[in-house]
Amino acid sequence: MVKTRLEEAIITALRSHDKQRLMALRTLKSAIRQVEIDQRVELEEEAVLEILQGQLKQREQAKELYIQGGRQDLADTEEYEMEIIREYLPQPLTDAELEEAVKKAIDELAVTAMSDMGRVMKYLKEELGSQADGKRLSGIVRNHLSNK
Repeated sequence: MVKTRLEEAIITALRSHDKQRLMALRTLKSAIRQVEIDQRVELEEEAVLEILQGQLKQREQAKELYIQGGRQDLADTEEYEMEIIREYLPQPLTDAELEEAVKKAIDELAVTAMSDMGRVMKYLKEELGSQADGKRLSGIVRNHLSNK
């Protein structure tokens, strides 16, 4: 489980005195714990992965803003934290794998128009879960539907 791996990594970072890694790991654990407290449940693996995806997306946005603001030092910190988050996420699908999944979904749903994009996206998000980035997936779906 991701939560268990995260806690073990925190202990390892504590022992090795890696303050930057420890801070990033604790932030992730805190984000997960906050949702558990708010919802009063023990989160399942898929929910934990969704939280990590959200954390990754936040870091990506912050990195872009820091770069635009000329703060490369802060952008580097965000990149470091993104690398740590990626260690706990499943490997994302390649573009070729996404293309194949989109073709399959379009065939199964018998979609012919761009107006059905929402239906295809919903289907693919359920099928692929956290293995597919919504932005990349949306671009591929849009491309396939515009060629129909």
